Amino acid sequence: MQTQRTRLFSCIAAGFMGAGAMFAASPAAAFDPSLSASVGISNMYLFRGVDLSTGGNAHVSGSLDFDSGVGLYTGVWAASGDSNLGQEYDLYAGYATDITDDVSVDVGAINYIYPSQDKSTSPDLVGDFSEVYLNVEAYGASLGYVDTVAGLPGYSYITAGYGYDAFSATVGHHSFDDAAQGNSYGGFGEDMTHLDLSFQFNDELSFTASTIVDVDNDDDTRRSTLIQAVYSKSFSF
Repeated sequence: MQTQRTRLFSCIAAGFMGAGAMFAASPAAAFDPSLSASVGISNMYLFRGVDLSTGGNAHVSGSLDFDSGVGLYTGVWAASGDSNLGQEYDLYAGYATDITDDVSVDVGAINYIYPSQDKSTSPDLVGDFSEVYLNVEAYGASLGYVDTVAGLPGYSYITAGYGYDAFSATVGHHSFDDAAQGNSYGGFGEDMTHLDLSFQFNDELSFTASTIVDVDNDDDTRRSTLIQAVYSKSFSF
């Protein structure tokens, strides 16, 4: 799953792509399309505080993105996937713009697709499940909201973060309609909150320490801290 994939995004980051930072444009910007790509490898698939690549498997991903130059963007992100759902690719599109020099907004939708899954059981007409997202960044702080619109009803995810120089901190909160839904995702019950601390060593290497700080099932609160290392390269065409 790509997001805030921050998108995301981390491609995740903890859950999402950070498309606001990638594609933000002023309202007066002229149409100036561009194409970019990225490839990355990490020691785990860290998504919103959860390691989806259980067993210590490395994670490989790549993306291809189109930026209109006037705020509209679209792209595809593909990855080796997680241990349960297999290989994954995500389709996303949105609009990002600068309100002022210090305030930006990003809104869009993302569709998660797992080719090896049985599509006959999925209520999503396009892929396996779909989300809409809204991210607002202001003076180094950020707020994000994700709502599932198909494939996983009753799930939402909220983030609040702050970044300074190469360091950032993000709190993410999962909310499920019922405990059974949350247990199927990670054994969390109806709610789970995690804290991610990240360090961007340079343009290509970053590190994230992610810890679950609160869950509906108290037995899971003190899980070990996850340490993710990501090496990525970006290319412009």
